[in-house]
Amino acid sequence: MDQQKLFYNICSDLWNFSKTLNKSSSEMTDEDWSNAIQLMDKTAEKYRSLGEKEHDLAYSSMMGVLNYIENKGKTENESNRD
Repeated sequence: MDQQKLFYNICSDLWNFSKTLNKSSSEMTDEDWSNAIQLMDKTAEKYRSLGEKEHDLAYSSMMGVLNYIENKGKTENESNRD
């Protein structure tokens, strides 16, 4: 797969993945987090056949979204305490 198509596919999958995360960190339940991680693993796995670097790129992109949601929630909670 050429690089441009790889990036397009990862962006498309990232968009689909992020649409399922329509809650703030404080609203997400343990089940929501678990479902998100399972979807992330399943989505990234399809890139494994292309190579380890491609899999890692897809996985880390989705992990970045989860980290953003989690960290944004922590920042909002700290702001609310002040």
